[in-house]
Amino acid sequence: MNETSPEIFAQAYRIGLLQTCLAAWQRRGKTLLEINCGEGRFLPLLWEYGFDVTGTELNPELRAAALAAIGTRAEIEAASDDHLPFENDSFDWVILHASLTDDFESAAREALRVAAGGLAVTFWNTTSLAYAAYRLGGRRTYWPTPAYRWWKIWSTLKNFRAGPLTTFTTLVGSSGIWGSRYQTTLCHACLRILPLGAWGIVRLDITPPGFVTPLPIYSGRAGVRPPEPAVDFNTLWTNKASTGQSMRYRSSLIYRNLWKKFNKLLLFQGVSHAGQQSINPHFRAYP
Repeated sequence: MNETSPEIFAQAYRIGLLQTCLAAWQRRGKTLLEINCGEGRFLPLLWEYGFDVTGTELNPELRAAALAAIGTRAEIEAASDDHLPFENDSFDWVILHASLTDDFESAAREALRVAAGGLAVTFWNTTSLAYAAYRLGGRRTYWPTPAYRWWKIWSTLKNFRAGPLTTFTTLVGSSGIWGSRYQTTLCHACLRILPLGAWGIVRLDITPPGFVTPLPIYSGRAGVRPPEPAVDFNTLWTNKASTGQSMRYRSSLIYRNLWKKFNKLLLFQGVSHAGQQSINPHFRAYP
């Protein structure tokens, strides 16, 4: 494998895209789990970023290669992506590399279970221009596996309703020119609007439950009771009526309201409760 091979060329752009995606995550003192870490190509890089890294890999040969790559700087566990040996919210951040599993939703749900702050899913994109050129070219050029449709990754994460999503892709050009001297940096730049790159990342930033608006109130659905005061006199009268005390209770309220109005009237005219002369100099008391 020479320095201009498609694998080496693609790896360089994948590292750059991963740096861009993880820039929003805090690093110092934060734990990160890399699921399906493979032979550990990203583990040393994630450790250098400042994360406390843990990896999982089911294949024993790849797991041995990952241990050789990271040494004692990280732990590598033998685990399937849809059954992780960790408690809920065990890690601040989680990276899931989409694998050959037929049930991606179970793997994503399991990754989200152990993530407390965010989840990033990496995948090879079959809705990219590079994959279209690969199919039209009779599959004669290089294309890595496994591959997923971008909208499947996006819709699966969106259905979890755990937080906002952000998409990043790179390697827009055909895989036939990866590593060639005719490639341009502009063709493989990071894209956030259109998922046209061959390799992509969908980042889910988990929203704390305490800041989520309840869906019925947000949507204004009929049947949701509006905010009510702590004491409602109309309701209180109704409750009193049910016990046969409505007339006496209402009379007491009317008497109290009349007494308040009478006191206000006296104060306005300048007469105190004791019947003394008001401080208003223009007031004249008649016999």
